[in-house]
Amino acid sequence: MIVPLFADAEDLVVDHLRGRLTDFPDRWSGTPVTAVSSPVREPGADPALTVHCESAESEPPLTQRATVRVTSWADARDELKELARLAHAALLEHPGDTQVVSVRPVDGVVVDDEGDLADRRASFTVLVTQRRAARP
Repeated sequence: MIVPLFADAEDLVVDHLRGRLTDFPDRWSGTPVTAVSSPVREPGADPALTVHCESAESEPPLTQRATVRVTSWADARDELKELARLAHAALLEHPGDTQVVSVRPVDGVVVDDEGDLADRRASFTVLVTQRRAARP
């Protein structure tokens, strides 16, 4: 039986952020967090966080480094920045566990100011170093 060597990096980040939502201010505690790179979002929709793995590089035989972008979506510039900054802080506080060695910053929160989605999304990137999955 073939078993993946590493857990899905997007799923790891999504699970961690969902678990930390209870530590966010109350108005953000119900924020949806999904592994979708470009959601269909209508103006006026609830704020959301999306997670997208941009690249992954194995460091055989024990670790993998995944570059993961997290994007906040909202109609108000201040809200999307606040939500992205909270998510950024929550990921950088990751203590490590059986699947994640560490989470390190690649870049800080930046508001998208170009195109159709200008001022409706902000994003940041982290480097997730993963442990090899345990064999069954």
